Amino acid sequence: MILKYSIGLLTAGVAIISCGPSFAQAPDADTTLAPIVLESESDDILVQDGYVAKSDRIGTKVDTPIVQIPQAVSVVTQDQIEDQKPRTLNEALTYTAGANPNNFGYDSRYDAFYLRGFPVYYTGMFRDGLKQFNGPSAWFRTEPYGLEGITVLKGPASSLYGVSGPGGIVNLVTKRPKDEPFHEVETLIGQDNRYQAAFDFSGPVDEEGMFLYRLTALGRKSDTHIEGYPDDTAYIAPAFTWKPDEDTKFTLLGEYSRSVTGSTAFFYNPSVGEVSDIYSGDPDWNDLTTRQGRIGYEFEHRLNDVVTLRQNLRYHDVDVDLQYSGFNPSPPVRSWAHYKERVKSFGIDNMAQFEFDTGPVSPRVPRVRQFPSTI
Repeated sequence: MILKYSIGLLTAGVAIISCGPSFAQAPDADTTLAPIVLESESDDILVQDGYVAKSDRIGTKVDTPIVQIPQAVSVVTQDQIEDQKPRTLNEALTYTAGANPNNFGYDSRYDAFYLRGFPVYYTGMFRDGLKQFNGPSAWFRTEPYGLEGITVLKGPASSLYGVSGPGGIVNLVTKRPKDEPFHEVETLIGQDNRYQAAFDFSGPVDEEGMFLYRLTALGRKSDTHIEGYPDDTAYIAPAFTWKPDEDTKFTLLGEYSRSVTGSTAFFYNPSVGEVSDIYSGDPDWNDLTTRQGRIGYEFEHRLNDVVTLRQNLRYHDVDVDLQYSGFNPSPPVRSWAHYKERVKSFGIDNMAQFEFDTGPVSPRVPRVRQFPSTI
């Protein structure tokens, strides 16, 4: 059971100037105020309405209504993430058709799942339209609280996104600055001594709305059902948008987090189909420490009524330190090991969009060139 306490902060000012005679309101008159609803999604890249996604860029790389995308698309919206409160990205995809996030059981170390029977965790993971490269053990770990949506494009997509699996791709949409004030503070208490606190602040910096900001942060201290297998995280993600005019937008997206989970998550199995209660790990030597960071930007400029230029760029760095162990009861043998790995990657995506009319047809023709590389 998870208990959630949310505090919404809203400020408003009202000025009344009266000229001429005034009249008192009747004592029995009722005044009904319209409800004020604050939504956390920015509707910048992924346009949402509750549990329903309206349009996105994943299928065509241009803003397109999802009903017009020829491939099958499933979207986990911001409202679903908030209501479901998933602990991992795998849990966020539990209700997505065609996705199998339970192939390896509960595992908070990695975002490992299948789409249409094919693994996507090495070739099909994308963040804001750019490929997210994972090493053998240095994987970028996703914090669901930092997302405003998850879009799943099913089927081959290499013509737009380069090398990817035949099952499809998963695009994680980062929380972006909003053009209206939004402030959220939440605390959660759950089973296995799970304690979590987070905040999400966004809004304009100046009165003209030229500069927008967003700051999302989370801290968690938690055990799991496995002894000596924690799920601790410290996470912060700043974002900043500059809009000098209606035709130009520059958004800077950043993130840094440090997490500590367990390294060994399995129990000893004597043979296929048999299980035991003998845990293979050593609770005193079982930490997987992940430090990760990313920095990048999205730039868009509309040259005229026909041509729009976009460039997305990101650098990310994942550093892991694994302490893992094993156990074999016959003869009794226990082993310990230490492993370190680091992955750095850089990706850039340049695109020119041409929008024009040809009689009754109004096509949008994207021209895309990607330059991803790993170090």
